[in-house]
Amino acid sequence: MDTKALKLAARFSLAPNILGYCGRKNAFKIFKDCIINSKCNAVKRELESFIVLDPYLETLSKITGYDKFSYSNIEAYWLGNKNLKKAKEKDYKLLISNFRKKKVPEFFLKELKSKVPKKFIPFHLFQVLYIGVGKASGSVPYNMDSINNCMVRWGKVEKKEKDYLTINLNSLMKRGKKYNLILKKGRYTYRPEFLPNLKLGDTVAVHWREVVKKLTKEEVRKIEYWTKQVIKLAPII
Repeated sequence: MDTKALKLAARFSLAPNILGYCGRKNAFKIFKDCIINSKCNAVKRELESFIVLDPYLETLSKITGYDKFSYSNIEAYWLGNKNLKKAKEKDYKLLISNFRKKKVPEFFLKELKSKVPKKFIPFHLFQVLYIGVGKASGSVPYNMDSINNCMVRWGKVEKKEKDYLTINLNSLMKRGKKYNLILKKGRYTYRPEFLPNLKLGDTVAVHWREVVKKLTKEEVRKIEYWTKQVIKLAPII
């Protein structure tokens, strides 16, 4: 069991589960126990119930040859890394096949088959923009608010309160026929027990309006690079 990998997956999976968008009811309690106490034995089972995340991890496992719950694959999906460069057009068909195993509606799978991307990047933002946030499960409307909330955004902490951080976040905005990255200041939920020793000026990741991780310089480089790669090919809503 790769505890470091499961902790990373738990951090990004907790907020959408609390909101009722992904996974089984109350899985967030298992995720919290993993993040805080390193008790991660039950995390794999919960992640396999995620209708979107699990198909991507299955697909990445076939692409890389690594266990789907390896740190390398989980990081590739959430933050990006060199594994994403191994993906080929044929792997997009594999993703659709893995969606089918999770009972994604056939009418939506048919739609996905008809719009093969110029380049397949099995990264979270590809799911958000190209497949469409909420479309596989019907959990949220597909609009700019949902796109920015689901996107893993990052930025520097400017103010700390008891349960909130003010952050200048990299976010998406439509300009003409393209998405552009802009900085947008906001106030986001913060769990101090998840992020001990967090300081003003630290760079953090936010998912579904919750601060989930402090990022290293290398992680910032990775997420910025892969975010820009996906933006280049994503269709505008």
